[in-house]
Amino acid sequence: MSTSLIPRCSPFKAVLATQQPFKCTGTWRCPGRRPLNTGQPSPSTAGVTETGDHSAARPFDEMPGPKPLPIIGNAGRFLPFIGEFGGMQTDEMSHYLYKEYGPIVKLTGIPGRRAMVFSYRPEDVETVFRNEGTWPFRESLHSMNYYRNVLRKDFYEGGGSVLTENGEKWAETRSKVNQPMMQPRISKRYVPPIAAVAQEFVDKMRGMRDEKEELPDNFNNELFKWSLESIAYVALDARLGCLAPTLAPGSEPQRVIDAVNVALDKLFDLEIGPPFWKIMTTPSFKKFIDALDVFLEVSVKYVQAAIDRVEERKKAGVEDGGEPSVLERLLARTDVKTASIMAQDMLFGGIDTTSYSTAITMYMLSRNQLKQEVLFGELKRLLPHKDSPFTDEILEEMKFLKAVIKESMRMMPIVSLNTRNTTKELVLCNYRVPEGIAVMMPNITYRFNDEIYPESRRFIPERWLKEMPSGDAAGSAEDFNAVSQGKRHPFAFLPFGFGPRSCVGKRFADLEMEILLAKIIRNFHVDYKYGDMKLVSKMINTVKDPMKFKLTERSD
Repeated sequence: MSTSLIPRCSPFKAVLATQQPFKCTGTWRCPGRRPLNTGQPSPSTAGVTETGDHSAARPFDEMPGPKPLPIIGNAGRFLPFIGEFGGMQTDEMSHYLYKEYGPIVKLTGIPGRRAMVFSYRPEDVETVFRNEGTWPFRESLHSMNYYRNVLRKDFYEGGGSVLTENGEKWAETRSKVNQPMMQPRISKRYVPPIAAVAQEFVDKMRGMRDEKEELPDNFNNELFKWSLESIAYVALDARLGCLAPTLAPGSEPQRVIDAVNVALDKLFDLEIGPPFWKIMTTPSFKKFIDALDVFLEVSVKYVQAAIDRVEERKKAGVEDGGEPSVLERLLARTDVKTASIMAQDMLFGGIDTTSYSTAITMYMLSRNQLKQEVLFGELKRLLPHKDSPFTDEILEEMKFLKAVIKESMRMMPIVSLNTRNTTKELVLCNYRVPEGIAVMMPNITYRFNDEIYPESRRFIPERWLKEMPSGDAAGSAEDFNAVSQGKRHPFAFLPFGFGPRSCVGKRFADLEMEILLAKIIRNFHVDYKYGDMKLVSKMINTVKDPMKFKLTERSD
């Protein structure tokens, strides 16, 4: 396999720049194993917690991958202009490594980073997750840890975070936040207020349109406002006023939105490349620090306001007969510091991801008008009027809507890969992977694999329905039958991760997207006239193109 530096103008880079779909061809074989990506769990991995013959597996040193160069190791490969990975996005690098080295790749010799393995088989992804142990270990965000444990140690010391902690400290924090964040009955409490935010945003969208009925170029910033207003109601127990007719650049909501964008952008630079910021405060690290300071400032302010409200009610002898909010539950189960950190983690992880996933679903529906009309039929049946109220029971009946969102996430995923560190030696693709290795699992490479997803390049929400559509159920029986042959590997699609370390905010993300998308499609016919929408792949995948959706008012 080639280990030479590849010029930045290489043909492969040119192909990647077109954002053409990537397909695992199934031609690579793991040594002594069957072909890659058959779409079926292998007999050795299905339903068990250990796989492979360790004595017969090949040693870690023999695993293919770019060889470290003298003195600089593999760090030089990340240098701009001259390094083969310099300037590559996350999905580009994942595709390149697979193309060059096959279904499992070792990347070592990067100063300040532990050894990494890129694993491209769903069977091996299952092995990693089935063996993650009681305390799943995920490679730390080094730059964020430095911010919290060194630069702002006076605040964060002693607090807990489900985002950055590992081991027993992570388990202790996660056990405290699971009850308020993961229980369905608690998320159902938020259906009316989140629906109210969505309705306010839909009304605002009407006024955003130009003479062509198109939304403005900066509609992504408007989506951020909706997402922040929604998640802040959960995390901070307050409405921030993000949907005001005009939002000044220096206003608190806009500062939080800008901080999210800057933090995610700089986090990619800080985490993927050589950690020069550990030696000196680089410009990227300075911007990252300033962005995280905004989260700290805002979260402390609103958590303290929630505490003050509770204390005032107690002093006045006023009993609140309603269900406690998520923040109140967190405060009851944790200390003020941990509640504030959890609020920051929710804001950090819940604005861009939800916003871009919503935009991508709108785009996929605009490119698949028949499916959009099928969805409209389901929504009209369940919501007879444009302003019909939402209930959690009605949301449960929106089967096709949920399938549409899943299919959009499959075809244009926001998260390119999942990560775990091995907590014991594993056998992946017939290689021994020692304890303590960071395993990167790029799910984006599966999306156009016909062996895993029949007719993978077609937008077919029916592949996510549990039963063939009949009667009033929305969907095409023909499409359902076309994609229901065989068994899709469950570890090929993990948009929220898997196991005890899966996304703690999943229920609220689903709730926000489902309600807003239901309201948009119930009120408008959505179209997009600007060709293929492309993604920029960094820490998450973001939409590159202006979101100039055309919204035509529906008459019924």
